[in-house]
Amino acid sequence: MQDALDNDHALTSRKAQELTAYWHKLAKAAGGIPPRSAFDPIAIPSALPSVFLIERLDADTYRFRLLGTDFAERGVSDLTGALIKRSEVNADRTPIFSVLDRVLNAPCGLHILGVEQSEKGRQSLVEYVALPLTDEEGAYRFVVGSGSPLATLGYDDEATGYGPLIEVRDLREIPLSISEQGAA
Repeated sequence: MQDALDNDHALTSRKAQELTAYWHKLAKAAGGIPPRSAFDPIAIPSALPSVFLIERLDADTYRFRLLGTDFAERGVSDLTGALIKRSEVNADRTPIFSVLDRVLNAPCGLHILGVEQSEKGRQSLVEYVALPLTDEEGAYRFVVGSGSPLATLGYDDEATGYGPLIEVRDLREIPLSISEQGAA
């Protein structure tokens, strides 16, 4: 499965590599997209601070189930437990919805170079990976991933919002093997 990632999908950060390898291990054991119940963030201790887990509650609403401590340390805030509703987010802050929707609707994995903005307006280039997980009934409902900063881009002094993904600079699909497409 790692071969699928090696072609045009070289991950820069060790944390992204570790999470992706762990997800592929779970997928192999599950014979398809792994269930949320199989994902144990403690199994990847060095990547845990950069890990996020987001649940789709309905077409308009997602909930951050986990947002690692690296995000808070970068000034994004601890959004664990927070709801994000498409209808309540400014139009210029919506890239996260298209990424989450694509991961769950395709389903597919995504390798993203995106911009993150801290509460103080600092904008950073961040490497994200996002991968699907199923619920107990086999529906694609969770997105697990990681975010690792690559560079500080500057500051937006007029910033009125912040978030882990305010702009997508590059997005590439991480191919999932045929056996992983078997889940609901």
